[in-house]
Amino acid sequence: MMKLGMINNRPTDESLTYIKSLGLSFIEVCNNNDEESVEFSGLRPSIYEMVKRNGLSIGSIGRWNPNANVGGNIREESYRIMERNLEDAIAVGAPTFVCSCNYDDSVSLYRNYIAAIELFGRFLERAKGTGTSVAVCNCSWNNFVVDMETWRVVLGELPELKIKWDPSHSYHSGRDYMREVSDWGSRFAHIHVKGAVKTNGKGIADPPAGLDALPWPAIFACLYSCEYDGCLSIEPHSGAWRFDTERGKAGVKYTVDYISRFIM
Repeated sequence: MMKLGMINNRPTDESLTYIKSLGLSFIEVCNNNDEESVEFSGLRPSIYEMVKRNGLSIGSIGRWNPNANVGGNIREESYRIMERNLEDAIAVGAPTFVCSCNYDDSVSLYRNYIAAIELFGRFLERAKGTGTSVAVCNCSWNNFVVDMETWRVVLGELPELKIKWDPSHSYHSGRDYMREVSDWGSRFAHIHVKGAVKTNGKGIADPPAGLDALPWPAIFACLYSCEYDGCLSIEPHSGAWRFDTERGKAGVKYTVDYISRFIM
């Protein structure tokens, strides 16, 4: 059965109590640079105890905006920092570790593919047998393994690699997000839930899911056809809907009520 939670990178008892009050079951942690990754690894034992104390779990730990691919080779220092977050995910029993691979314009597409396959392959080898899946995100922020073309190459070579999918990224990029979920949903391990609206080709501040242009009923119909039963993580994303504002909290509550009707 799908589970609904939300991103909460540096939780406090107050934020966790609020998340629990919404009927959510997990938090997700997203680290956006080396400093955040190292900081989280140091805080992880205390954060995990706090999360458990509040009756929640950690559904995913991820590392965005990596710089591990340098000239088509893996920079060991960057890799080790990312690997620490994988170790964090394994330690807390998170079902998914989310990662990505940057593109280096100084070398060919082929060399970039080789680097991505090596990077994700290392993570998969470490995660083998632990119960934690490795998933590449479809966000293009310093990441090029984001669409069906790149998935066919990288996931075709690495059959154990999964996808962290966010339909808003595909929508804003003009990709066929319904085909992504119908053709690749069996490889989805984790999903971000946030709204998306654009006009005249330009994105509007991402609103709460349900107050947007994405066809969530059709998306869920495809997810059930693919037998997806993983985490759905709400992402309060834009400045207009910040989680620490009354409007932002109202938006999260709106999304919880809206998305919950599709979970059965």
